[in-house]
Amino acid sequence: MNDMFAVRASWAWYSKRPGSLHEYDVLHCAGGAERRDFFAPGIAAAGLGNPPSANALHNRLPWVSVSGLLFPEGQWTGISVMESSTLRDGANREVTPTRYFLLNSSPELALHRVEYVTLWDAVENVQLPPDHDDSIPLRVAAQSGHGLLTGLDTVAGHVPGISAGFEDDQRRSAAALWAAAVAALLLGGVRVVITGGGSLGTRTRLAVFDAVAGFLPYGVRSELAVGSCIDGGERPPTHLAFGPAYTPDTTPVRLGTVPRVPEGRPDQYRRRLAHLIGDQGFLAVANSLLSYDAPVPLTDHDGILRCLDRLDPFQVAVNAVEAGHESVHMVAEGLNSLTGKAGPDSAKVQRLVQRGIDYVVEDTAREMDDAMRRLWVDEGNGPLVSACVAENLLNTALSVAASGTDSASCRTRLSRLWRMVKDSAREAEVLRLLSDDGGPEADQRLPYMVDCLCVLGPAEVTGNGPAVARALWEARRLTAGVLAREAIAPAGLRQWLEALAVNNREAPTWLRAWAVLLPGTEECSVFGDPRPTPLEALNVLSATVGAGRADLTAETVRGLWGPLRTLALGSHQTEQAAGNGRDGGTFTRSFLSRGGTQTPSPPDAAEEMGARALADLLAEDVWQDCPAWADVLRCLVGLPASGPQWREDTCLAYAESLKLLLWDKWLRPCLDLLLDQLARPVLAEPWGKEGESVVLAILQKAPDQKAVAELYQRVATRDRILRERWEAEEAARAAEARRREEQQAAALAPRPFSSGPRPGTGPRVAGARAAGDDSGRGHVVGVGASARDALDSRRHGDLAHEANTPMELLGFSVRQSLPAGEIAAMWAPFALQLETQDGRQALELAGRWWEKAMNEDREALFEHLERVLLVKYRYSPREAADALHDIRRLIVAGHASGHGGGGWRARTILKQTKRDLRRQRSRVRELRRVRLLSFLNLSPGTPRRHKKPWRKGSSQ
Repeated sequence: MNDMFAVRASWAWYSKRPGSLHEYDVLHCAGGAERRDFFAPGIAAAGLGNPPSANALHNRLPWVSVSGLLFPEGQWTGISVMESSTLRDGANREVTPTRYFLLNSSPELALHRVEYVTLWDAVENVQLPPDHDDSIPLRVAAQSGHGLLTGLDTVAGHVPGISAGFEDDQRRSAAALWAAAVAALLLGGVRVVITGGGSLGTRTRLAVFDAVAGFLPYGVRSELAVGSCIDGGERPPTHLAFGPAYTPDTTPVRLGTVPRVPEGRPDQYRRRLAHLIGDQGFLAVANSLLSYDAPVPLTDHDGILRCLDRLDPFQVAVNAVEAGHESVHMVAEGLNSLTGKAGPDSAKVQRLVQRGIDYVVEDTAREMDDAMRRLWVDEGNGPLVSACVAENLLNTALSVAASGTDSASCRTRLSRLWRMVKDSAREAEVLRLLSDDGGPEADQRLPYMVDCLCVLGPAEVTGNGPAVARALWEARRLTAGVLAREAIAPAGLRQWLEALAVNNREAPTWLRAWAVLLPGTEECSVFGDPRPTPLEALNVLSATVGAGRADLTAETVRGLWGPLRTLALGSHQTEQAAGNGRDGGTFTRSFLSRGGTQTPSPPDAAEEMGARALADLLAEDVWQDCPAWADVLRCLVGLPASGPQWREDTCLAYAESLKLLLWDKWLRPCLDLLLDQLARPVLAEPWGKEGESVVLAILQKAPDQKAVAELYQRVATRDRILRERWEAEEAARAAEARRREEQQAAALAPRPFSSGPRPGTGPRVAGARAAGDDSGRGHVVGVGASARDALDSRRHGDLAHEANTPMELLGFSVRQSLPAGEIAAMWAPFALQLETQDGRQALELAGRWWEKAMNEDREALFEHLERVLLVKYRYSPREAADALHDIRRLIVAGHASGHGGGGWRARTILKQTKRDLRRQRSRVRELRRVRLLSFLNLSPGTPRRHKKPWRKGSSQ
C-alpha cells in the first residue's frame, strides 16, 4: 500500500516458563541469549503493575505502554504489550507475558509523524519469531491525524454539556480545550492519571493520548511515556496513563472535565493554546505543532512556548518588534489577532500597541489604521489603547518642553495622534485619562497636558460634538489650565469658550463663570442660577491677571462683581497699613460690621485663602482699565487705594465707576471705610492735580451723610493748609524781590572816598571769621555772615519761622531753583540722617532740584555739601567723604526715589564719582613721582641730596 512503510524492530518475549517457579524474565529476544540483559531492565521499568483477572469487566488486558528512550545511537521508541494467556506457573498462577518492541524513532517514525494508535496497529497482531532470530519488519501506516481525531471524539463524549447533537467541529473544539489543559499539566512536571475511562478499549485510550500529545510539539514524544492502564499501587513509570484516582504521586484528571492548571508557564501555555484554538482552530494548531519534530524535553518550557510563536501572529509580531525587523503587515496581523482575546495588562500587548501607534503616526499604511481602530473599539483592549494614546500625547508634549522649541515634527505627531483618536471616536475617554487627578505626579503632568491641548486647538479637540465638550466639563483642572494659558490671546480664548459652550445652562458653574469674557453678556449664562461661587470667580480673575491682560481683567471684574465683592466682604483680614483709620490707628473690626448691626458668619478656610489670594492679585499692575473697581476691592481686603491716573479723561471714567459702586446696596455697611480710603489718594500731595475735583465731587455725593460730613472736614483742612502755604510762598517771593531791589540800589549808590578797615584787620574773637571773609571757597552759611533781612535768613535756614519747617523751606528752595550752595546748606542737616523718613524725603527733594539744575550747578552741589559738613558741622574729611558716599550709594542703588519719583540719575552720579576717583588717582600718582624725584638725581650738574639723615630736634 502507498500509505504504509516498513521499519525494523528489535523484540523480546518477557514471561515465565510454564510450570516453573521462577520470576518473570526475558525468554526470547532478538540477538539471542546475550541480549537478554539488555532488554530485561527496560521491560521491567515499563511495567504498568499487576493486571486484573481475565474475567474483569474494566481495564482488561492488553495493557500497552509507549515510551521514548534515549540511547547512544539516538532516539528510540519502546512498545510494551502486556496480554493475557492460558499458561500457568508452578504455583498454578496465571502467567501474563509481555511482548516488547524497540524501534528507532529517526528517521522513519519522526518523518511520518507516527501516532500512538498507529504504533498499536503495527504491533497488535505481530507474532514473535523463535529465539536467536534478528529484528522483525513492521508495517506502519504513514497517514497521521487519525489518532488525534479519534481521541477528540472520545473526549467530546465525556465533556459536560456537549451532546451528540452538536456539530463535529464544535464537539472537537471543546475536547481540544481539555486536551490542551492536560498537555499544560504535563509541562508542570506532574504525572497525570486519567479517570473515568474504565470501559474504553486499548486503542481508544491510545487515541486519547494522541489527542493530548497532539497539543505538544511532536518532539516531546521523544521522552514522553504513556500507559493504557496502571494498577495504581505505586508511583507509575508513565507521564500520562489511565488509572485510579488514588494512584500516589499523580494528579487525577477526569476524562472530559477541564482541570485547573497551576500559575506560571503551564497556565501561560494553556491560555495561549486556548487563544489559538479559538482563533485558528484545533487542526491548524495541531498540524503546526507536528512540524516541530526535534526532541524537546518537557522541562524546556521556553522551547515549548516558542513552538507556538509560528501559530500566534501576535507572538510573531512581538518577537519581530523585539528583534527590530518587523513590518507593517506583521504588526497589523498581530494586532488583529488580539481582538476580543488578549489580556490588556500584558507587557507584550502594550509593546505591540505602542508599535502600532508609531506606525499610525508615521502615516505608513492604511492597514495599520484599520487594525488600530478595530482593536480600539474592542471591549477588552480598548482601555489599553486609550491609555497608550494618552501616554503618547503626554510624551510628545514633554519632548516639546524638553527641547525648548515648538518643533514642527512634534506638532505633526500630536495632530496625527489626535486624528487617530477622532477616527475611533475616543476623544472623551482620552481626555478623561489626561485629566486624571490621581497619583503623585498629576500636578507635574498637568502643564504638559495643557500644552498638548493648546497645540491641538479647540477645533481639533472638540470637533466631534457635545460629548467631547462634556468630557472637558468634567476635567475641571485640565480645562481651567487651558483657558488660563489661552487668556494671553483673547481671540484664542474666545474660540475655546465657544467650543466648550460656556453659555450652555447645563454647563457647570465654574465653567459658566468664564462666559463673562464672551460678547453678549446681557444673555450670559453666568447670571443664571446657580451662579458661580466667589472662589470660582476668583479662578477666572487669577487667570486674566496672570496673563497680564488688563482688558480681560476689567471684563472679569465687571461681569463677576457680585461673587468677587462677596469674597472681599467676607474676609477677616485687618488693615495693617499706617493711617488706615481717620485718627491714624489700625482697624481691627470686620468690614461687614462697620456701620451696621449684622454679625457675619465666620468664613471657612477656603474663603480665607481666597481673600488672601484676591489681595495678592490686587497688588499686581493690571488694573488700568478698571481702577475704581480695583480700589473698592482693595479697601475691602485691607489694602490702600491707588487712585486714578491724574488726567481729565481717566478721572472722569474713574468717577463714573465710583458713582455706580458707591450706590451698591451690598456696600452700604462699609461705606464710611470706602470714603475714607478712596479719599486718601485724592487728598494726598501734590494738591491741585488734574481731574482731582471730579473724583472728589463724586465722593462727596455718596449716600452716607456722616461719612460725607467727615470728608468735607478733611477737604476744608486741606484747603486751609494749602492757603497758608500759598500765602507763605507769596510772602517769601515778595521778600526776595525786596532784597534784590535793595542789592541793586546799593550797587548803584556812590561809594565814599575813604573806606573802613579791610576785612580781617580789626580785632575779632578767637576762632571767628571777619564779616565777608569767605576763605576763597565761596560763602558758607552761618559762618561769620553779615546781618541780613529776615527773608534772606529764612532762605538760608538760620532763623526759624512759625509757619515754615526746615523740610518745607528745603522744598520751597527746590521749587525756586536756588543756587547749589544754598541747597547744600539746607540739605546738610538731613544728609546726616539718611536712614530716617526725613532724610529720604530730603534726598528726594534734592533730586528734584538736581533734575532741573544746570550741569555746572550739579557738579558743585556735592562740593558745597562737603564744605558745609566740614566747616559748619565740624566733620573730619573722612567722615564727610563717608556721608557723601552713602548718598551716592542710595542714588546708584535706586533707593533715592520715592512714590512721586525723584530726579536723580544714577548713571550721571556714577560717572561723576568715577571722574573724581580718576582725579584723585592722578594726584596720588603725581605725588608719588615727586617723592621719587626727591630721592634720585636725574638732572646732570645738579647737586646731590644731602645724605645725612635728619634727626628730630635738629634745626636743619
